[in-house]
Amino acid sequence: MTELTGRQYMISALKRQHADRLPATVLIGPYCAKLAGFSVEDILKDARKSAQAHMAFYERFHPDSLVIYNDIYIEVEAMGAQLDFYEDRISHLRGPMIENPADLARLKVPDPARDGRFPYFLELCDRVAGVVKRTATMGLGQSGPWNLANHLRGTERLLVDDVMDEPDFVHELMRFTTEVVRTLGDALIAAGHVPSLGEATASCSLISPKIYREFIKPYHKELCEYFLAKGAPMSLHICGYIDPIIPDVLETGVNFISLDAPSSLPKLVELADGRIIIMGNVPTSLFADGGKADMEKAIDSCLEAAAAGGGYILCSGCEIPYNSTEDRIDHFFEYGRRAGRDFLAKLKD
Repeated sequence: MTELTGRQYMISALKRQHADRLPATVLIGPYCAKLAGFSVEDILKDARKSAQAHMAFYERFHPDSLVIYNDIYIEVEAMGAQLDFYEDRISHLRGPMIENPADLARLKVPDPARDGRFPYFLELCDRVAGVVKRTATMGLGQSGPWNLANHLRGTERLLVDDVMDEPDFVHELMRFTTEVVRTLGDALIAAGHVPSLGEATASCSLISPKIYREFIKPYHKELCEYFLAKGAPMSLHICGYIDPIIPDVLETGVNFISLDAPSSLPKLVELADGRIIIMGNVPTSLFADGGKADMEKAIDSCLEAAAAGGGYILCSGCEIPYNSTEDRIDHFFEYGRRAGRDFLAKLKD
């Protein structure tokens, strides 16, 4: 039988249908820079080099979806934040831009056509999508509104001072960052891409469910409705543990969830009840220091939890580490594809 293309496997999952196997991919992160012989700084500033690095990963491992990598500070940098870049690790924010609440008034929503590295990121998406024809492309390079609020204000100050004592300011800040997300999302949609939000700081590893429900959920819901009205279903990735807020996340109307390994895939599958597409949640540590048996056990657990009902994409829970090894990535794809094919074959018997 002729092997389907990666794009066809992804489309089958998006339609909640089963092909002959499940789609498999990873969130490649900065690892692709090392694979291509570039520094991490190279791929975060140069669209041509970054596209080459993404293609090097594609040619080496042939994922069914090429998840386009970018750092999480592109929006705040375009507003004037200062970053440090490195050869072998991701960029670092030097400090918050909002020292006191009054500073918010001087910030402007950046223009994706000209400010900061927005043009670089749009060019990168176009370069990769223009070359890869047999697989799907998706990006996780857009921060969600809560991530942006943390970057602008500083996580400790936002959680310790503002949430407790200045809730009105937190909502004002979230309205501003939501507008930033809409603006970049509109630019991605206009270029033929789909908004995909990363919200590392919205995890219950860091915040309480009450904070999510009061300060984040309304804005996630607003963005889901906004993008869906434009024919662009929104995807969401929250790092870490989200079990206590899974029902709330589902109530936002999000269409696609990338689930990290600390969270319960069986719980998400049960509560979602076929309403969303799910990607994840193989532990990222296994790509750097896990044994083959550990990787296989994790993959089998994911398949048992999520594969039967359709709408599931086998994937790392988050970005694979910079120190991932080729043999471990190879084994993920080789075993994952074989196990996904065997699992679906058993369903048909």
